[in-house]
Amino acid sequence: MRDGTSIAVVIPALDEQEAIGKVVSAIPDWIDDIVVVDNGSSDGTAEVAAAEGARVIREPRRGYGSACLAGIAALNDPDVVVFMDGDLSDYPEEVGELVAPILSGEADMVVGSRVLGRREPGALTFQARFGNLLACILLRLLWKVRYTDLGPFRAISRDALTLLEMKDPDFGWTVEMQAKAARQGLRTREVPVSYRKRTGKSKISGTLKGSTAAGAKILFTILTLALGQGKSQMVQGRLLENLIVFTRYPEAGKTKTRLVPALGAEGAAALQRRMTERLVMEAREFARNKSIGVEVWFEGGGESLMRRWLGGGLRYIPQRGGDLGDRMGLALTRSFRAGARRAVIVGTDCPGVTAGLMRSAFEALRDRDVVLGPAADGGYYLVGVRGSAVSRAVPAIFENVPWGACTVLDRTLNIAEDAGLSSELLETLDDVDRPEDLSVWQSVLESHSAATRPERVSVIIPALDEAANVAASLDSAMRGDNVEVIVVCGDAKDDTSDIARSWEAKVVSSSPGRGRQMNAGASRAAGEILLFLHADTVLPEGFDDHIRRVLRKRGVSGGAFSLRLDGPALGLRLTERLATLRSRLFQMPYGDQAIFVKTEIFRRVGGFPEIPIMEDIELVRRLRRLGRIVISGIPVVTSARRWFRLGTYRATIINHIAIIAHCIGVPVARIARWYYSVG
Repeated sequence: MRDGTSIAVVIPALDEQEAIGKVVSAIPDWIDDIVVVDNGSSDGTAEVAAAEGARVIREPRRGYGSACLAGIAALNDPDVVVFMDGDLSDYPEEVGELVAPILSGEADMVVGSRVLGRREPGALTFQARFGNLLACILLRLLWKVRYTDLGPFRAISRDALTLLEMKDPDFGWTVEMQAKAARQGLRTREVPVSYRKRTGKSKISGTLKGSTAAGAKILFTILTLALGQGKSQMVQGRLLENLIVFTRYPEAGKTKTRLVPALGAEGAAALQRRMTERLVMEAREFARNKSIGVEVWFEGGGESLMRRWLGGGLRYIPQRGGDLGDRMGLALTRSFRAGARRAVIVGTDCPGVTAGLMRSAFEALRDRDVVLGPAADGGYYLVGVRGSAVSRAVPAIFENVPWGACTVLDRTLNIAEDAGLSSELLETLDDVDRPEDLSVWQSVLESHSAATRPERVSVIIPALDEAANVAASLDSAMRGDNVEVIVVCGDAKDDTSDIARSWEAKVVSSSPGRGRQMNAGASRAAGEILLFLHADTVLPEGFDDHIRRVLRKRGVSGGAFSLRLDGPALGLRLTERLATLRSRLFQMPYGDQAIFVKTEIFRRVGGFPEIPIMEDIELVRRLRRLGRIVISGIPVVTSARRWFRLGTYRATIINHIAIIAHCIGVPVARIARWYYSVG
């Protein structure tokens, strides 16, 4: 520990028996935890590291990023994390220079620059210097940040590391961290570090194959982040306000267990799901167009399950250790370390919580140190703290509180008063924890009349012999709130219509042709919003709420999702990126990206032209005359069957030739004959 701050070091290692012991022994004694990640070594790397006092974990999945991620997962919640290589090319003794700007509060992340420091001749190869230079130029052009190196020796605060949500499993790890830090507005610095020839041969820059693969992955990572970046929730690098939702993943038998006698395990979990979805919808509404971060701190499940459930645009953080007070204290403390001025935690047990109540809580924190939302059972459904009071309020207001008792609110108010903190109470709400509370949930549902319900989304699925695929599309569409699903069958010869009816979808018959079928579905739709979904495409969780938010924006006439293909081939990833780039540059999504539009606008432009091909392109062209087409960063998942059948690159080339032919005026009938003959 240094200056009261806990610091851990993560060292990915692969066949570093000769060097790893020297690396570990050179790390200063004030480092609290040294984690060596054995990435599948065939020598004695793990044994040597353990003998020098390091904590060794094993990560069999090869890849520098995979090893770093495994090391992070094994940490005991330090304040600062340092990464260094295990080949003795870095100087571990210089770790103090890396962490100093973070300890002084001047930076969130510090990169050790080998370019600015002393280098042993030949230590940094030509290919490494060239790759670093090119990557740093791209980072500067895209995000206006100046770096000289992508060096692996670096330090970052744990809060900043959590914010970045690192994912790359191999060579793109370092550039992903620097690009995401720039994108999020983190305070970054470079400090000179010394560098020497590594012990042993480099797995990357030491070979032409390794250098080429690493360079390609680094450029691919930069391109991916540039295409996928969204609006930051930071203002000049700092969050002004942070809203934190405490919940858990809805697993039968593990959530709302006191309601199991009345609802059964599945029913109780379903209620937990619906109550959480309702609260998150209110949180999104409150945070819309404001400089407010929204975090979901969860128990159970995992980040990927939570993201698939509640959708993108939120930060997902697992709750760790201790009682409820410990976890809330950690959440608030992290918010303030990240620069928030005000932070509010809200639970999901009180269905009466609205965006208006959240707004009232943050407004109260402009004049008060603490705000509480009382629950009728003596607890509270919301707690907020002003940043200026954090040193006195957190974690003191959560200590020695009898969680689950009817005195939680009174005890918390007394602690706040004893600490000299001003407080304010919001309105009292009923929570839903026991069978006798179910009437509270029902009354909330009934109070939301048709006038206040979200706009209805009509999902229109044109289908022709899609029995093998349509069930997955129906399942994803049925998950929406206030959604109707219409399947338009075009002379199908299989069981598509029967499957649709079994899902309680409305079935409409039409002569074949996507444009004709989708118009037929639209004519029978009751929704204010139309979503056109191919029968082999699956919608993301929360698609309905996301569509409503997009179409509320001023000047927007329609939208579509990003594209993801359901296969592992690298060529499919390239196709996805090209589709995203084309969609955003030209506002020209294809039909397999699930185009959505307000019903009134769809009718105003005359619907789809009933032509044998390019009906989606023509609709989008018409919509663009009325406003902007938004391409969501959230993807739909589409079957890659055509790409598998024709070959990834051939299918992509055929698609683009057809589009170009249409744009230069080739008759659609001629394009259709050619397209279906070759594909």
